[in-house]
Amino acid sequence: MIENLKWDDFKVILAIAEEKVLKKSALKLSFSYPTIYRRLAEIEKKCGVKLFHRENNSYVPTLAGLELVRSAKEIEKQVLYAQRKLYSANESFSGSLTVTTTDTLLYGLLGNIIHDFNCKYKELNISIIVSNELMSLEARDADIAFRPVVSPNETLIGKKIFSINQAVYVSQESKHTDWLEKDIPWIAPNAEMQYPLLSEWFDKNNLLNNRLLKSNSILMDFFMVSNYDYAAVLPTYLEKKGAGIKRISPIIPELSTYMWGLMHTDLRTSQAVTELLNYVRTNCQDGTE
Repeated sequence: MIENLKWDDFKVILAIAEEKVLKKSALKLSFSYPTIYRRLAEIEKKCGVKLFHRENNSYVPTLAGLELVRSAKEIEKQVLYAQRKLYSANESFSGSLTVTTTDTLLYGLLGNIIHDFNCKYKELNISIIVSNELMSLEARDADIAFRPVVSPNETLIGKKIFSINQAVYVSQESKHTDWLEKDIPWIAPNAEMQYPLLSEWFDKNNLLNNRLLKSNSILMDFFMVSNYDYAAVLPTYLEKKGAGIKRISPIIPELSTYMWGLMHTDLRTSQAVTELLNYVRTNCQDGTE
């Protein structure tokens, strides 16, 4: 019967419904394949009804399964809410703090700042997730995110921390001195980067017909420009002594944005989250240059 189910059982049902494949569901829950197969059989035995049927190698919820999935989502929502509230109520700088940001921001700006913060608050265990995708702050995949964002999701709060400006760069040794030169080999965004503003800028300036290398990583662009004869649009915060690049264009206004420090609204009273947000804001240099 359903009253015999525990939260862990609901987590299994939810994972299978979301992933649709047992191996992926097992990976999500840090289970082995035999374990999740056995757990599903045990849960169906408790309920006395089949919860999933196989369809094109996917596990699809039955009507009874759908009811449990709805219940699981509601329970998960309440559990995550309680976790965020408990974390927010922690008034000490101890425990864990998960931070997510992009590879470029971590390398060019945040790495040293987070290191100094970690040294200052030694009892706080900081975990950094480098990802170019926005982690779920609602599900607490991360406690705070530092991202270039135009407008944050309405469930998130935060602060504009740093003005991110961009310009065209080549290597220090490059013969090119002006981005309008016709023979410049460019690095442009590919479809995987999902950066429509930059793609539109290349198209508007008729640069997509030049010799191109395409990538989905600003950090890779920076590496290629530093070491080879390419031009790319890069954030100006990468322009620092010893970086091996030089600017050959004015700042591109239509590509300017802000780095935000974002958190879920339920974490707004967390001292650790607020302190890191303020620390990063204080130690970031102005990005308007």
